[in-house]
Amino acid sequence: MTGCASVEVVMPGAKPVADAEPRRERAELTASLDRLEDSPWAENKAVETDSFVQALFGGGAPSPKEDAERYLADLEGQATLTVRRDIEATLSAVWNVARNGKEAASALEPVQGDLRTLEAAIVEARRCRLVYAEALKMLGDDDPSVTRDEVRLVKSRFNQAIMELGRTADLVSTRLEGDLAPSYAQNTPAL
Repeated sequence: MTGCASVEVVMPGAKPVADAEPRRERAELTASLDRLEDSPWAENKAVETDSFVQALFGGGAPSPKEDAERYLADLEGQATLTVRRDIEATLSAVWNVARNGKEAASALEPVQGDLRTLEAAIVEARRCRLVYAEALKMLGDDDPSVTRDEVRLVKSRFNQAIMELGRTADLVSTRLEGDLAPSYAQNTPAL
């Protein structure tokens, strides 16, 4: 008799192990980071460093203020309304990464890649906080509806979301490294 058979044995009353579930959660976490990184100024982030000196001493990546200037220059119509909508969409993306990170952390075995994804989200959320704050300040120069209080509120909302990302990273880190895991939430200073 030739051939190959695959048999799955499951104890009565036991659920089969679904390794597709952690992969789905991990894919959702990665996809949520991709949505976060798709900021309105994303095309400005892909600046290549074409020299060793530039790589060592910077100058390759635009500053948050430069990103904000380019971002505002590309907006047409009601810039203030567009920026406010973009802020809400970005904050939603940050919270989505945190939620998907918690789901990935509850997977059977979180992996180091889950933690790296959350670290990248923290960096990106901090960058977004800075760029949006700069954009709002620039808009406030000409638009009296944009106040310092609004800028502070946006920063505060980003800080809350970044802290949640830090807590999620702590959860994943603890699952990976036990009690020796560093705290991301405590090392996420507000700016």
